[in-house]
Amino acid sequence: MGHGAPVTAVDPISSQNVTLAEILAYADAHSPSLRVARSARARVEVSAAAASMLLPSNPQLQVAVGPRIGQAGTGVDLEIGLSQQVQIAGERGLRGDVADRFAQRTDAEIEQSRWAVHCDVHAAFHGALVERERLKLARGVLGFQEEVLRVVERQIKAGETAPLALRLAQAEVAQARQVLVASEQGFFASKIRLAQLAGWPTARPPEPSGSVDEPRDAPAIAGLLAVARDKLPSLRVGTAVLQEAEARLTLARREAWPKPSVGAQYRREGNPTDEGAYQIVLGVLSIPIPSFDTNQIEQASARAELSAAEAELEARRSLLEGQITEAHSELVAAAQRTRAYGSEILPRFEENLTLLRRSFELGEIDILALSVGRERFLRIQSDALNAQFDYFIAMATLERAVGVDLWRDEHHEDSAP
Repeated sequence: MGHGAPVTAVDPISSQNVTLAEILAYADAHSPSLRVARSARARVEVSAAAASMLLPSNPQLQVAVGPRIGQAGTGVDLEIGLSQQVQIAGERGLRGDVADRFAQRTDAEIEQSRWAVHCDVHAAFHGALVERERLKLARGVLGFQEEVLRVVERQIKAGETAPLALRLAQAEVAQARQVLVASEQGFFASKIRLAQLAGWPTARPPEPSGSVDEPRDAPAIAGLLAVARDKLPSLRVGTAVLQEAEARLTLARREAWPKPSVGAQYRREGNPTDEGAYQIVLGVLSIPIPSFDTNQIEQASARAELSAAEAELEARRSLLEGQITEAHSELVAAAQRTRAYGSEILPRFEENLTLLRRSFELGEIDILALSVGRERFLRIQSDALNAQFDYFIAMATLERAVGVDLWRDEHHEDSAP
């Protein structure tokens, strides 16, 4: 996965403010789930070590000694044999192929985990930005309600309004403070989630830098499908699993071949006569007869694994178009929902509240109408933020289904998306 130019490593001890690129790079090096995935490389080393053995078993040394008893007397027989089982079907090379395929599969699975972490961090970063905007919104509402309370208090002193308005204003302030506390907790929880995904110390959760992006049009489905068929990590894992299963089946079939043993024997036959002992040297070749054990279990298991790998890869390929189409439609819908509020809705919230407060001060509306108007504007703002959050979740879902970033995303404060 390429993410542009190398990113300078960020130190969570000295700095909490992070860009998207920095937190993605940090997650790639410190994510707990990635550490677990990368630990699988130890099994690759085991497989490679097993495949590197020159011979399948150790040589066998056989020693026999005993008396030879005859009418002429007693002698001593000695027999020494050394044999080694050898492979004649190229099994060692095939074990090396299996080890290579297993390593490729492991690398593909690690890349799949990397991409999953990338998408999760991407979505969590955007989610934290949205929660930060929600917190700003809550602070603005509290400030508005406190200002309204001050206006009501002045009006009561001047005898311009009933005491009931004061109680309503005080209740609105209390409610706004509760909403602020909930928003602070929501923003903090989003930072904690981002920290956990990236492996960042939760004692000093990261502060996402940048602003919430505006929605963009999703690429065409045909292009996304072409990219996914070539780049999607899960398809690469399926292909690697299939190739490993094929290699294991080939090895299992070769393992059924007989494994002869070659060696030599030295025999000393004791002779009590004047002729003396006999010295005998023999070459030995033994070949097992593959009549009952023809590696049936291993071959059957390898065939089953191959069949399962083929079915799983075919299922992934057949479901791919539907998954991308669904994720694409969700992104398009989320972008349309976000655009429906317009680019002027969120920035004008404070302005709208100011207009409400002025109308209330001038007596154009009473406190109940002010409360209704404020609640209406707040609901619109909240719905707009929810639409933005859904958009970023849909974007991460589509990226997960395709296997690449849809857009380069730098999150500069002063740059357009």
